[in-house]
Amino acid sequence: MSYKRKLQASQDRAHRQNIATKIDREMRDLRSQVEDSPSAPRRWVWELIQNAKDVHHNGSVNIQIEFDSSQDHKQVVFRHTGKPFTADNIRFLIEQISTKDRKKDEYGKRKTTGKFGTGFLSTHLLSEVVTVNAIAKEPDLEYRQFELKLDRSGFDLDAIDHAVQEAKQSVENLDELAPFSPYDPTSFNTAFTYPLIDKVSVTVAQKGIKDLQNCLPYTLLFVPEINQVSLHFQNEQYQKQKKPQSLADSIDLVSIGIAKSLGVSDLELFSIATLSKGYTSISLPVKVIGTEIYIQEISEETPRLFCDFPLVGTEVFPFPVIINNPHFNPTDSRDGIFLTGNQKSNPLAEENREILENGIELYFQLLEFAAKNKWKNLHHLANIRHIKESHKWVTKDWFGENVLKPIRQKLLKAKIVNPAKDESPVAMLTDDGKVNIWFPTASQKEIRVKIWGLASHWFPGSLPRQSDVELWYWLAWKDCGKLTTKQFADFVEYNKSINELSKVIAPKDCIEWLNDFYDMLKMDEEDYDSIINSKAIFPNQHGNFCKCAKLFEDSGEIGSDFKDILTLFGNDIRKDLAHERIAIQIPEERQLDRAYAIKEISAVALEKSNDREIAKSYRTAFNKLLNWFRVNPASAKELFPVLHKRMHLLYDEDAIMESMGKAEQLEDLLTESGAKSVEELKQLIQNGQSGKGELLPITQEILASMGITSIGEWEKALEDKDLAALFDHESVPTTDMFVFAQSHIRQAKENIIQYLCTLEGYDVSNLEETAPTVLAGIQKNGRDIQIVARPAYTGEVIIYYTAEQDILDFEESELWVDDGIEPRQISLGYILKKAQIKKFPI
Repeated sequence: MSYKRKLQASQDRAHRQNIATKIDREMRDLRSQVEDSPSAPRRWVWELIQNAKDVHHNGSVNIQIEFDSSQDHKQVVFRHTGKPFTADNIRFLIEQISTKDRKKDEYGKRKTTGKFGTGFLSTHLLSEVVTVNAIAKEPDLEYRQFELKLDRSGFDLDAIDHAVQEAKQSVENLDELAPFSPYDPTSFNTAFTYPLIDKVSVTVAQKGIKDLQNCLPYTLLFVPEINQVSLHFQNEQYQKQKKPQSLADSIDLVSIGIAKSLGVSDLELFSIATLSKGYTSISLPVKVIGTEIYIQEISEETPRLFCDFPLVGTEVFPFPVIINNPHFNPTDSRDGIFLTGNQKSNPLAEENREILENGIELYFQLLEFAAKNKWKNLHHLANIRHIKESHKWVTKDWFGENVLKPIRQKLLKAKIVNPAKDESPVAMLTDDGKVNIWFPTASQKEIRVKIWGLASHWFPGSLPRQSDVELWYWLAWKDCGKLTTKQFADFVEYNKSINELSKVIAPKDCIEWLNDFYDMLKMDEEDYDSIINSKAIFPNQHGNFCKCAKLFEDSGEIGSDFKDILTLFGNDIRKDLAHERIAIQIPEERQLDRAYAIKEISAVALEKSNDREIAKSYRTAFNKLLNWFRVNPASAKELFPVLHKRMHLLYDEDAIMESMGKAEQLEDLLTESGAKSVEELKQLIQNGQSGKGELLPITQEILASMGITSIGEWEKALEDKDLAALFDHESVPTTDMFVFAQSHIRQAKENIIQYLCTLEGYDVSNLEETAPTVLAGIQKNGRDIQIVARPAYTGEVIIYYTAEQDILDFEESELWVDDGIEPRQISLGYILKKAQIKKFPI
């Protein structure tokens, strides 16, 4: 044998060795990926469709896919109407050599996507043995029908080489076969049959079919050569409709018809909005109802990057629309496009980045158009997040800086959020960068629901629609207005008091709202302690917001009299006590009760009364304490034993002299009137039986029972001759008397109002005072009424105000008194019985 023949034989052996080595290497990689790779088991269907597209007849090819999963005969059969095989096609298929033509057509588009290269090997994940039934045709030869078995099941080079040689030998007799006639280019002349021999093969088939259903409408849009795809196993047929609808410059609405039964003319339309620039296009699914367009969600399992066909695996690239360009430079496994690299120049990555930048620019145009034309479900355009982990073709940092950041900056000012109070979408931020919409944010759905419900009473125009709370919870990012429990607590704290908060949540009852707010905070176990310990959001008994740690619990026994006395002594206990209606958990050791108040009053009263000069500054406090002693003599002696014994210290010299004078006058008055007691004298006065017209000195108790709070009101009262005849004109009311009367009247009104709040049927939310003792704006069982409120701590009430008389003359009015025990309504029957009135003029 000559050197030439030896060299030729060596070349043939090397060629066969290279083929076997390549197939072995690729099959080993595929076998290792079949159960672990998220993308490899899905590639087979797209490799077959790509190859069918590359052999289209006159720009059109039809495809059929069968998937038989029956117990006895599991297989996948892929058919198409593409061109016959050439001799090169057959050889390259056997030897797994790519005939891919990366040249571009006259319009600058690449002619083929891929054909029979390593990508085709991925179809062997279905079955390592595949049968090909097809037609062979060379320009100068007859059509020949052939069957070819491709066996890639070998695990060593000899077995693989043997299978390759057997495949070659099976088609060496093509010239001996009878010509195939007649050849119909519209028939499904090419078929690839994959028997599914195990569970892994069936799983691979199912994953590819599922991916097909996710992506097929987009593939039909991007690949004009594919005319029709029939899925026989589901009796479905996909076909692109021929007339796209133009919405604006470069924006089209394309429909893919899906027949739910093969051969049926009634189609279900899958609509896609698409926007193009050169060979780059973006697309997203929509639904058209009448004149309105509803954006649909792209499945999380749908790849976001297409090189005409889906780059299976790019669903990890969380872009809000699908980007397609036939000139993308994908990875070898077609699961991504190289976007990042080292400092060395990489033209392929640079081309990919330029295409992606065009896609982002198109996305901005679509975002603006959709918002301006009020498309529905605009939130889907904000569905972009961080990449969960870096990949060999794109890193988290690169994506965050070059894709995520510019898109989110644009989204913040786009009008895509439907607010709870308005129908027109608004932007997340105002033009000057302030928060325009607050998204309820918490780790639990129940808390998010509660946040929205509470905030809807306050700022509904700055909340998303209730139905959108969950979707925006998942979409919103740190630059958005996130309404967390901490942020909500900041808003409450900013209002400083119940009075201010009531203004913004009216007509909702502020206390009820706050209690609901505290319940919501308790649900947030993670932040609850830090919020209640750092935020002044709990009202004291003045209604001012304080930190929880600064407040004490009111046992309910102290009473308003003792609170008033302590306040007058300089210990404003109400600012330290939590509001009575607030549901707040305060440790038991932080409770203030009546014993505490008694102790404090005793200590400060004894201290201040020891110095007569200092005592003068606390005369009002001493007077109120003395009055309580007079009204509650038995309790005063029991509760304040030391102070009661030294009660004389609570009076100043002038008050003592005045009291002694009043006592003498009272004694004279009793003698003169013939009464044996003060009560009998009162009865004589009430019945008009006193022998003298000018017999009563002016006392603070009388002023309080008459509801008189100033010298002007007293002088006006004396204009009533009948009333003036009852009092000693030489007795002049002092300022302390009016202060006393004011405090009693104020206390009576507060007690009566608080008591009315506990009664069913009374609504005091719109209460207003039209006179010192007249309360208006009250509703009883839905009817407007007015109430005259009077103190009755001395056991009597004197009605002299004309305004009071006029009000009580109306049917829709009531008289309420507070006698220090419990507020109560005074009826006409009660007055008749108590005063023993048997007759009266009409």
